Amino acid sequence: MTNTSRRTLLKWALGAGQFALLERAGLLGSSTAHAADNDAPSRLAVLYIPGGYRPVYCFTPLEDADVPLCIPAPAGFNSEPTYFEASQLVNLAPANGPYKPLRTWRSWNPADPAARGSYSPLMYGFSHFALHEQLSVLHGIDQGTNDHASAFISAMCGVAGADYRAPAVHSVIANHLYEKYRESRPLPFVVVSGDRGTPQGMGLPSHASPVRVPSVEALKPMLSAKPSDNAWWKGLDARTEGPELDAHGQPTGSSLKTTTVERFSLTRAQQLLRRSTAKVDNYLEGLHGSLSSVSRVLATDVVSVLEGTKGIDKLKTNRPAYLSSYLNESFTYTFGNANFHLTGLDPRMDLALRLLKSDLCTSVHVSLQLDFDTHNAQGHGFSCAHGRGLMDCVARFLGELKNSPAPGKPGKTLLDDTLVLVMSEFGRSWAYRASDGSYVLPDDHHPYTSVCFAGGNVAANRQVGSYTPRGLGVPVDIVEESGQPSRRVPRSADAVATALRIMGMELNDFFIPGGYGEVVGLRKA
Repeated sequence: MTNTSRRTLLKWALGAGQFALLERAGLLGSSTAHAADNDAPSRLAVLYIPGGYRPVYCFTPLEDADVPLCIPAPAGFNSEPTYFEASQLVNLAPANGPYKPLRTWRSWNPADPAARGSYSPLMYGFSHFALHEQLSVLHGIDQGTNDHASAFISAMCGVAGADYRAPAVHSVIANHLYEKYRESRPLPFVVVSGDRGTPQGMGLPSHASPVRVPSVEALKPMLSAKPSDNAWWKGLDARTEGPELDAHGQPTGSSLKTTTVERFSLTRAQQLLRRSTAKVDNYLEGLHGSLSSVSRVLATDVVSVLEGTKGIDKLKTNRPAYLSSYLNESFTYTFGNANFHLTGLDPRMDLALRLLKSDLCTSVHVSLQLDFDTHNAQGHGFSCAHGRGLMDCVARFLGELKNSPAPGKPGKTLLDDTLVLVMSEFGRSWAYRASDGSYVLPDDHHPYTSVCFAGGNVAANRQVGSYTPRGLGVPVDIVEESGQPSRRVPRSADAVATALRIMGMELNDFFIPGGYGEVVGLRKA
């Protein structure tokens, strides 16, 4: 990593337009993956909740005295119990250091977690899979906006705005680990579903750009090696392995399997370089790099690998007993005497698990389908009931990872080797008590939110940060990008920077306009 000032980096970033200038300066961090921590995971999965969720109905960092100020009295929504009193909150495990432990409303019956009626098994999955061992939550994050599109960008890259001013966290990690895994992971960054948008690579090399893969079936016309799937390639898909050459014809140190057409195309950049301007040369180098990446993907029979990989596996072969009252799908929930079912998550969660288990990619983004942009009098009840249901689906996803071996890493689980971020674009407005003691339940956009960090190199069982009774963030300990300690309300840039630090990157390995720091307490000491 070249030493440079933030000012110089910003000037380069704004003036480059093309990624090649930053890459030549050694500022993209893709050439060497730091071995910062032995526990640093090598994969990222972002589970995105569309529309703005209310995290305190799931994990509650509030002091007991503040609970009745902003949590409505126990009630119901479509026959599902909702809301809680402070006396109903339980810790998932004893506190870990000076931080509040993960604490949730125990809506389930401890003697029979599957029981329904006055009980609800939603959120029990975090206890069933003992997920406190690799889970912490950052609360009170200021997203810098309450506009959906701007806040989505803020959640993805750390900076709110109409356009990306920094690459999405998925792209930064895919780029950072590209050289290490380029031979084994032909799809560095995959978007399974993007219900509120697609995270962008913003100027990083083509291998860090998202590839949309909604299903295995969608890949067959391009990435299947079976003649029955794409007979028109017959006779044109024979590949020969040889040394990979860069745009200048110099060996990269890797090998590449190419077709005759690809070999011809890859030599064209070398023939055209230095015939025009430096910008044209940069563009040609980018095209050459893109073609090399595409060739690597095409040389891997991605479809056959995915078809041969079990996604949802443990949740079927060893179905948790508390799901006995649910539908047969692994990622669903039901309440209201079977009047409501959330279905449709299984295909996207299954594909996300296949991508991680097959070791074909580094970053995976998947939206969790249900939109919380309610704007009605029932918004809080919807958020509490459906939010807890959706978070229990998150628990099952983490439980599947926890019970699956990490590819190529004996003794480690897939959860050990994956950082999972659970987030939404922002929160939603908080309940409060009127002068007569009744609860007012506004349902609008709210710029403060929470992000769950789960998996490898994540501190266990912590809630870092909190909210005031009106839903504002409170100061937390932060190590700024300069290395200096501070204490302030966390911003989305800090959440992104903390994720990158958990992945083993240093604070000077990346750049987020406006400043950023690592939130203390979320990365495993």
